[in-house]
Amino acid sequence: MILKFCEDNFLFFITHTKYFDILCLFVILFFIVLFFLVQKDEFLQKFKNNDFKRFLTILSLGLFTGFFVFLFVWILNAKSFNGCSTKFNMNIYTKIKNNVSLTTKKIDSSMIIIIGDSRMEFIKNDKNIQLPRNVEIVAKSGASLEWFEEYGLKETKKIVSKNKNEFDNIFIVVNMGVNDVLYISEYMKNADYYFADYLELAEYNSKIDLYVLSVNPIMEKKLKKYKPQIVRTNTEIDKFNKSLTKKISDAKSDNIFYCDSNNELNFDTDDGLHYTRETNRNIINYIVNKCVKY
Repeated sequence: MILKFCEDNFLFFITHTKYFDILCLFVILFFIVLFFLVQKDEFLQKFKNNDFKRFLTILSLGLFTGFFVFLFVWILNAKSFNGCSTKFNMNIYTKIKNNVSLTTKKIDSSMIIIIGDSRMEFIKNDKNIQLPRNVEIVAKSGASLEWFEEYGLKETKKIVSKNKNEFDNIFIVVNMGVNDVLYISEYMKNADYYFADYLELAEYNSKIDLYVLSVNPIMEKKLKKYKPQIVRTNTEIDKFNKSLTKKISDAKSDNIFYCDSNNELNFDTDDGLHYTRETNRNIINYIVNKCVKY
């Protein structure tokens, strides 16, 4: 299991930026040690002038206070509490296993491409969600099977071709299907078409591992309130997910996998369909930490 040090380790709760937190902790420790040292006569016995001791005490307290004021202002301006990033950005994701360096190297040399509809588009456009450096999102509001076949596949292949020489592994995570309940009456047949496209994409390049992310749930009562014209149910979504799961299992492909975020995460929505920022962060963390196998 890959853990985010910035969220799971109390040492990095100050700014949620690992290296700046290390600096903060070092400065805090330095001033604490300095403050206690100036209280020791042995430390200052070489200085006959007591004013020097008083000067060091005032200086250490002033710098200590000034540092905390600076840190407070910096956090407010940087909005550091809007979420953590991964090893791809500033904070470290590491695997709890013997060979940590090998795992880190695999993460560094990998790229993740996420394909989706408005749910992923919201994440892509949300400036308050820090995406890992090596993650790219291909998404369109209202996207369904037609968009995926006409645009999504082509755009993803272009990205793969552009980056195949830079990265050792390219992980593609597809999260499509929630809009097909609305646009296509023969919803379950779409699972067949999607899976045929997934097979094509998985065979496009030898560096590709393809992950099918489950269609995640809606909140039916809230959706009817905000968008009564949209008729969707979680029962249909569950059937669609089960169909895809079976197809992946039957295919026995060595580079197509299923990630069941539907049953592994808790979801909260703004309008019954689109998720809150916190839920979106959890989805990205799930993809990077639990879904993709480096």
